[in-house]
Amino acid sequence: MGYKVFINYILVRLKIRSVLPVYYINRVKINECGEQLIRIDENADIIIDKRMQKPVYLRKGVYDKLKLIIEDVKKDGYQVKLYDAYRTLEDQIKSWEERLEQTRREFPEYTEEQVIGATSLRVAKVDDTNNVGGHQTGGAIDITLVKDGVEIDMGTKYEEYNKKTITRNNLISKEQKNNRKYLKKKLEKRGFSNFPAEWWHYSYGDRMWAAYTNKKECIYGYIKN
Repeated sequence: MGYKVFINYILVRLKIRSVLPVYYINRVKINECGEQLIRIDENADIIIDKRMQKPVYLRKGVYDKLKLIIEDVKKDGYQVKLYDAYRTLEDQIKSWEERLEQTRREFPEYTEEQVIGATSLRVAKVDDTNNVGGHQTGGAIDITLVKDGVEIDMGTKYEEYNKKTITRNNLISKEQKNNRKYLKKKLEKRGFSNFPAEWWHYSYGDRMWAAYTNKKECIYGYIKN
C-alpha cells in the first residue's frame, strides 16, 4: 500500500475522510461463494425504477436481506424502491462510456486524466474482469424509500452528483438528514454497507462492502454471463 493510500485509509478509519482509495478496495481478496442470482422484479413489494430493464436480479443472500428490510420499513409506512441492482459487464462498460462523455461535456477544461478521475467517482471503470463494480457481482443495490407513492426527500435526486450527494452531509435539511439516517440504519441492521460518496448505494458481500466493514475477503465476485 502506497504512503498516500495508507494515509487516506487511516483518515477514513478516523472518520476525517469518508471515501476509501479505489486501490484499497480492489486489493480485497475474492473468495467466491457461488451463490446464485435470483429474479426480484416479480416481488410486488419492490418498486422497480422505470429506467431498469427487466428481468432484475440480485444474489440470493442479498435478496433475502432485502426482504427483511422491506418488512422493517413497511412497519413505518414505507416501500422500498430500487434504481439499480445486478448489472452485466456489458451494461457497466456502456455506463462508463456514457458517463465519460458526460464528464467531458460538463468540464471541457479538464485534461483526459482529470476526466477519467472525475468519472470514476460516479461509475466504476472496468479495466478487466478482476476490477469491476459491485453491481457486476449481484451484491450492490441503489435504493431509496417511498411513502404514499412519493419518494422521500433525500436531498438530491438519484445520480445527481454534487456536494450534497455524499451521505453524511451538512448542506441538506434536518429532514433530509433524518431520511438518510433512517435508510442507513435499516440497511446496516441487515448487514449492508453504504458507499459514502453516494447516499443511495449499498452493498453486501462485494469488495466495497468488505473494505468498508474492515474485512480482508469478500464472498461475491464478477458473475460471468
